[in-house]
Amino acid sequence: MGRMVALFAGLFMLLSWPGNVAAQDSGGTTEFPGGSFLASVPGLGSFDVAGLRLTPNVRVGHQWIGLNFNLPASSALPFVSSGESAAIDIQLTDAHVWTGSVGLESRLSPRLSLSLNAEANAKRSVGAVTAEEPLQQVIGLAPFRWTASQLEWWALEGSLTYAISNDLAVFAGLRREHVAFGLDDPRDRFGNPVNSVIGIPGVVLLTDTNAADFRLKLWVPYIGLRLSGASYRAKLSWSPVVAASVKIPDHFLSNILVLIVPATVSTGFEWQYSMFRTGTQLDADFEYELRLNSSVAVKGWVKGSWLKVRGSGNADQLLNNFASVPPITIFAQLAGQDTATATLTRYVTAAGLAAELAF
Repeated sequence: MGRMVALFAGLFMLLSWPGNVAAQDSGGTTEFPGGSFLASVPGLGSFDVAGLRLTPNVRVGHQWIGLNFNLPASSALPFVSSGESAAIDIQLTDAHVWTGSVGLESRLSPRLSLSLNAEANAKRSVGAVTAEEPLQQVIGLAPFRWTASQLEWWALEGSLTYAISNDLAVFAGLRREHVAFGLDDPRDRFGNPVNSVIGIPGVVLLTDTNAADFRLKLWVPYIGLRLSGASYRAKLSWSPVVAASVKIPDHFLSNILVLIVPATVSTGFEWQYSMFRTGTQLDADFEYELRLNSSVAVKGWVKGSWLKVRGSGNADQLLNNFASVPPITIFAQLAGQDTATATLTRYVTAAGLAAELAF
């Protein structure tokens, strides 16, 4: 998140640079590289950077996130449950968060403008359900319910808009998104904790621990249309080539510690689920504004987003067995991989208020 803010600040300075140049240019007009081409586009011509118009804006609101990832893999561990299910199916529940964004729009010419925007949520823990998960195949009692801890979402984007008329514009841009959360404190369908610590004091101690993480990265190049009226702005954008990277490290560790010998027996399963494929995303955004004066406006806004990615995914699997009765120690490891068709779907709805200042 810190790198995102630093990058956004750098882009802001880049936008401000032409204005500084203009202050030193008595002519007030600067020809940018490629100006001969731009001059041939109606409404563009050379950029009058002395008259560059900057419009910063701030949004706050509440966002609801629906997300599901499914990879129906099979176990590939030799000699150990080979061919049995090692599928993962994760769905977020109760995933609503407060969000904020800062943006900057720079009008480069009467018809061309550049926009930058950075968004992020206030981290909070939500819920998650795994209809399928490797440990559930062993002990049953599915589905497991988890705490999706510290849900983190942020996005950074830039776009260019060309106004065809006062009411209609086309735009293209690139958006980078990040979603991450931990999966902790699993409970079976009866509400009993899966992670446990039991034993006889001074004699034996048994511990079971199951945890996972979810990481999603999106690169979204898009095109869209914008409709504007006296007091509203509506945008619709589409991307047929969203690049999505999903990684889910999932692990289970069972320890038996015999205190009176001492001896230790440990069994650990590790599953690494991953997918990198392209998909489709559709976004809609609507703003209604109340202009207080020529420079200041307050707005109400709503937006929605839908994403689907489907393609080949991998399930890397590892089994570690460790036993120690001093001075003897034994360690054995088995590994395998399975490939299956994975599906990622996500929808986002949000609403809130915004403020805009033009200068």
